[in-house]
Amino acid sequence: MRGLALNFASTHQTESRSFGTRGFSEVGENKQLFIAIVVLRFLFSYQFILFYFQSFGIFSIKVRNNIFSQNSFITCFRN
Repeated sequence: MRGLALNFASTHQTESRSFGTRGFSEVGENKQLFIAIVVLRFLFSYQFILFYFQSFGIFSIKVRNNIFSQNSFITCFRN
């Protein structure tokens, strides 16, 4: 069984290199995990910031009044 796994790994490696993937470096598992953690942390922190501003009404009242009022909409196009 061990020899079969080694044989599969060696054939898989040669096949993947024969399809023109030369020049691209493979990313290791540790780097993939690090990238995933950084991306998820950024997305969750961005989502938390938006939720924080919307829940306390800091953003929502001012933005809603400025964007959806007719006077500010017209003045946007006059400038």
